[in-house]
Amino acid sequence: MRNLLSLIFLISACTPRPVIAQVFDDFHDQSLFQGLLWGGDIGAFQTNSNRQLQLNAANPGEASIHFQYELNNLSQWEVQFWLRLNFSPSSLNFCRYYLRADQSDLLTAANALYLEFGEAGSQDAPKLFCRQNGIDSLIAVGPAGSIAAAFQLFLTCKYDNGLFTLHTRTSPSAASNLWLSGQLPWLPAGPYAGFACIFTTSNMQGFFMDDLYFGPPVSPEQSTVVFTEIMADPEPQQGLPNTEFLEIYNAGTTAQQLNGFQLSDATGSCTLPSYWLQPGAFATIVGTGQSSGFNPTKTIEVTAFTSLNNTGELLMLKNSQGLILDQVAYNSYWYKDSSKMEGGFSLERCSLLDPCSAADNWRATQAQLGGTPGIQNSVFEAAPDTLAPFISFTEVRDSNQVAFVFSEPMDSASLALCAISFDQNLGAYTRTALHYLQIQNGAQLILQFEQTIPKSVPIVVTIVDSKDCWANASNLQTSFIRCEEPKMNDLLINEILFDPPSTGSDFIELYNNSNKYLSLANCSIGNGSMNYLLQKSVIGPKQYLALSPDTAFLWSYYPSTQLTQITTQELPYFYNDSGTCILNCNDSVLDELKYHKDWHATGLLDSEGVSLERLDPNAPTQNPNNWFSAAQSAGFATPGRSNSQQIAAIENGQLYLSYPELSPDQDGYHDFLEIHYELPAPNMLVQAAIFTLGGQLVKQLNYNELFGTKGVLIWDGSTEYGTIASSGIYILDFSAFSTGSSVFFNRRLSFARCIKR
Repeated sequence: MRNLLSLIFLISACTPRPVIAQVFDDFHDQSLFQGLLWGGDIGAFQTNSNRQLQLNAANPGEASIHFQYELNNLSQWEVQFWLRLNFSPSSLNFCRYYLRADQSDLLTAANALYLEFGEAGSQDAPKLFCRQNGIDSLIAVGPAGSIAAAFQLFLTCKYDNGLFTLHTRTSPSAASNLWLSGQLPWLPAGPYAGFACIFTTSNMQGFFMDDLYFGPPVSPEQSTVVFTEIMADPEPQQGLPNTEFLEIYNAGTTAQQLNGFQLSDATGSCTLPSYWLQPGAFATIVGTGQSSGFNPTKTIEVTAFTSLNNTGELLMLKNSQGLILDQVAYNSYWYKDSSKMEGGFSLERCSLLDPCSAADNWRATQAQLGGTPGIQNSVFEAAPDTLAPFISFTEVRDSNQVAFVFSEPMDSASLALCAISFDQNLGAYTRTALHYLQIQNGAQLILQFEQTIPKSVPIVVTIVDSKDCWANASNLQTSFIRCEEPKMNDLLINEILFDPPSTGSDFIELYNNSNKYLSLANCSIGNGSMNYLLQKSVIGPKQYLALSPDTAFLWSYYPSTQLTQITTQELPYFYNDSGTCILNCNDSVLDELKYHKDWHATGLLDSEGVSLERLDPNAPTQNPNNWFSAAQSAGFATPGRSNSQQIAAIENGQLYLSYPELSPDQDGYHDFLEIHYELPAPNMLVQAAIFTLGGQLVKQLNYNELFGTKGVLIWDGSTEYGTIASSGIYILDFSAFSTGSSVFFNRRLSFARCIKR
């Protein structure tokens, strides 16, 4: 047989081969001419469909296959390989693994070190031989009968300053057993190593080898394989196969054999097959039969590959000994690009050096194909993080707990030891510093106080000498407030735009009519049939908050918009003529407005784009006289700031006009007449009317209506005929009489209908 293969052998032996210090081959490329180059009787071997090296001889006899290496006279080295003999070994059917040989023809090399598997009889045991000048010496023998029958084993050979050991495992995750050890009298020279088989006709395909490693000693704790890309939602396709995949990367300096590695998610796990992942190399993991369209030499098909959730899932990678190498609790908001969150694009890791890779270190791929499987990520960042962290959010989660959210993952040890102080005495507390992968609703630091935190009191907290995972130190300061649940009259509907221009959208403005910091966590806005939870979490004392699905429209269309007091909020539909706006908190109605377009000023020609503003926060919401069109001078709306139309404070005991003039031209200057009254008794019937100086009736404001003891009447300048009163002097006639005892109240006030110049 060796004669039949002589030509192939000679060609192989004459081919220049690289001399390398670290050798690995998992035969994933199913080739003996790519990656690690093999020589010898290569025509007698094949790489089978399971990606294993298998003897495939045409005739009985012997065959060997070898490679070259260079350990640079290392005093310590290691060899790993998987070996299977599909028969009971004998003196006619056995194999040798040559660890070192001085000639490429392994079986005839003058000097060599080899392991032999198989012998005559039933006491077959692995044996270690050292050959010097053609003479073989037995160095050590393994357990008798341990390989008497067909077997498959994972073997690890170690050399340490003359001491040789052989450990075996039945699987990558099984316990390791020492089978033999011996002191070598001398170490034969290289630079060849390989596999030799002696066989009869019945076993010409019965020898298998895989997962070869030859190089410096490897420790499982040195594994530095990490996740670098996640394709959880491949539809709609951008250019890559319609297949979920994960990408991993070997960030270490030594090759990693993935056989036995465990990949798991929230619902299950799968085991990776044989694959040597080289240092600085990427590999793509897909399900069985899903590798089409990916680089075949960099893609691993995995049986029972996990089905990836589109968001909110913890992925974990463990080595064959169960040590966690990497874990990622990814979420769709990590994309940081709403246009790519709906599918077709992968999540990519930015820095491969980040010791605490979380949301800040991942984002949507920039690749047009939708991802970069098997190659460097499109969002790759080579530079380390040198920016100090900051507190991005602080939350009081109940009456005595405060949670801190940081701008990036923090070193939990520094959070456990850093100094924390407050500007007020809050008493004793318990500190919980969480690992960055165990955060609670985004928080990595939680303080639990023994005493109740006071309500609506801003508290300043200082954290000294905290560090992020990159060891960037920072002294941090922030404040937190224990907010209160809104009660009746605390939170009000203060302004509404229900008839926006065609290019805009509705908005609702809320007003905190209290001196409390109010929590909006359980509040919603509705129209009687639909409700939407508020997205903003807090509103401060006497603060305004405008809600709109299109905040860009607000600040571009209304010059009076207060940018810091508007927020994006989905709203129910509000009809342009009339409708209902309801503010709910904790399933209770806090405020309700049933608006109508007729509440707009009479002289307003077109109410499109004009908001209705509340005149008095302390007056009833449903009183039509408590609402007025926003002033033209303010741009017809004031989102997020005090209203352009407001009622001045009243004096008790008499009838007053806030201003003795009326200018109903929607410029924000005395657009309506404010009539403040305080009656001498409750339950009085009131008549109020506007007359000219000649006694001609202009407008009957009300007739024999039952009034409370005090309040406000509004005249918008309209006449009984629906026109606007002309300029001149007018008389307000106000009369009230009691329904019980004889009490009478009557006042007349003059004022001017003027034109502002």
